[in-house]
Amino acid sequence: MSINESIRMALGSLYTNKMRSLLTLLGVIIGIAAVISILTLGHAVRGSIQEDLNRLGANNFNVSVVNRPNSLEEQDDFTYMGGPGPLDEADMITPEMLDGVKAVLGPQISGVIIGGESIHPVKIDGSRAFVQPTNPDFVTLSEYSIEAGRSLSEEDIKARRHVALLPVSLAVELFSSPGDAISKVITIEPESTGAVDLQIIGVFEKVKSSALTGNYETTELLVPYSLEAILSDESGSGNAFRSVSISANSDYDKQSVGTVLQKTFDAIYQDNPDFEIKIDDYSRELATFNETVTVISAVVAAIGGISLLVGGIGVMNIMLITVSERTREIGVRKALGARRRDIRLQFIVEAVVVCMVGGIIGVILGSAGGMVGAVLAGGFVFPPWYAIVIAMGFSLVIGVSFGYYPAGKAAKLDPIEALRYE
Repeated sequence: MSINESIRMALGSLYTNKMRSLLTLLGVIIGIAAVISILTLGHAVRGSIQEDLNRLGANNFNVSVVNRPNSLEEQDDFTYMGGPGPLDEADMITPEMLDGVKAVLGPQISGVIIGGESIHPVKIDGSRAFVQPTNPDFVTLSEYSIEAGRSLSEEDIKARRHVALLPVSLAVELFSSPGDAISKVITIEPESTGAVDLQIIGVFEKVKSSALTGNYETTELLVPYSLEAILSDESGSGNAFRSVSISANSDYDKQSVGTVLQKTFDAIYQDNPDFEIKIDDYSRELATFNETVTVISAVVAAIGGISLLVGGIGVMNIMLITVSERTREIGVRKALGARRRDIRLQFIVEAVVVCMVGGIIGVILGSAGGMVGAVLAGGFVFPPWYAIVIAMGFSLVIGVSFGYYPAGKAAKLDPIEALRYE
């Protein structure tokens, strides 16, 4: 009997015994579907995060004030990032320092993002919103586009102008359209200071929603960071920062820029006995995220593997029943000259066909589930090719491994005894 004939008979057996075939395939289907769906979803999330980091911060350095390792000591005062406290504005990063850094690095950096370390809750006409003090580079380098009016300027910051950028959603709520909001004056009420009047100079919208930035409508107003002091009684002067983000020019090597950046800040802080500057980027966070996704994928794949083993045992049991039901057929074939290896091959092929059919169904269901999950997470991706190859490879191995024993038992049947079997 040829392999093609064995495959045809295996498919015919599946069709004839539908309920038994379904129960046999169930374990294989569940295992394969679980592996494919989680690998597809993990692939989608990993790709989305990588895309976000490339777009938002692939060339960004987070520059933070931290305590020096040799300055750690037990104190009852407030500590910042584990260091001796308090952290005074004299120890923080100032605009003058940043001007010096820009002078040293020149075209190697494309901007300095200030803002994000403090977001202040306020009320506008009874509605709750948030105010984020920042600078022009934040708008330029982040995921915002100006829909009406203009962006913040350095003159706004130096003159401490009471101006603001409004998100589109809030502009529509307050003024019907983004264009109508320009030049209007709104009154914000911070929680810990008095009311402040702000003139709307522009309306912005997020360029793209993503796994990192989310898909919500932002309610944050953007104002010059020099207005920090009037937004909270706990704020400083607005001219010193615990951390900033510096964006490297993509035309230059990021690692080289980071090295020069660190040396420049080290020179600035060399006389500070308690604090220094730590420069980091998103590479560590991305590596941690990738490790987490890999571990989760491995755990789910292991669970799927257990399900496949259970499914393999089910396949073996069904094949043993099949051998018992077809004992006389085996006897007839042997009497007509079929060799042991012919009988063994026939039943191994049938077991493999059963597992491969289950694998195909599992791949289809798992791919559909993974793609739906990816869409809900804000993206779309097809299952990675290696996941499909691994899944079908497992199906093949399960079919051969768990079909070999029933096939061997069928091959060893004595033809005379098999023909007598009732």
